[in-house]
Amino acid sequence: MDKGIHMEQTELTFKTLNDRIDALPERPGASLQLSRKTKLAYAIGLVAMALGLLATKLLPSNQLYTVVIAFVMLVIELISFAIAIIPQLPLRMPGFQRERREYAEELDFDMPHHLGLVQWLSNFSPEELQRLADYANYRHERMKEKLPLLTGSLEKLGILPVVIALYIQFKGMHWPPQPSWPEIVFSGVLIFCYWACMLQVSVRLRVQLFEILLKKAATKAELRVQQNTQASPA
Repeated sequence: MDKGIHMEQTELTFKTLNDRIDALPERPGASLQLSRKTKLAYAIGLVAMALGLLATKLLPSNQLYTVVIAFVMLVIELISFAIAIIPQLPLRMPGFQRERREYAEELDFDMPHHLGLVQWLSNFSPEELQRLADYANYRHERMKEKLPLLTGSLEKLGILPVVIALYIQFKGMHWPPQPSWPEIVFSGVLIFCYWACMLQVSVRLRVQLFEILLKKAATKAELRVQQNTQASPA
């Protein structure tokens, strides 16, 4: 059985492992990943915000087309952020007992898939698994050292940067709006740093998962090899 498996799986790569992880099913309503629709809505909202600010800053304020462009961008921005944020809000007020129960259900759902992934990995040689695990550990440690230089603790702010940018946009709003260039630049830099931080945190967590899975599988594969050695006739 092991020989047949190794004939089909001649080499383990991080890309193969990443594809396996992405293919794992998720319990309905429990996904922590942003959906494609949510990401697109955020992107459209941010672009509309930038275009609206630039329009009010660069175009003449006494022209009707300036008002129309700014209003259209504002409507697109608000609708996009609503599409992105509202589905993430809880439908009911969370309670301690309910949250604990739902998390336990999520663990029950995820555990068989986690064990199945470790079992699949353990079909590879312990040496290959350990080699990949060591490299994943090295890259994970490097990312933990470099990430604070870029983001500090920005990844813990959630949607706060978006809220701050909206506050700056609507603070003391009047017509014609007169956002200062520092306000526009600050909003753009804040949102860019937030997005870059989310990307880096996502990659770091995935590398950490690689390391955990590979180490578990290496231990399991090593145990299998030892058992086969002991069972072999002298």
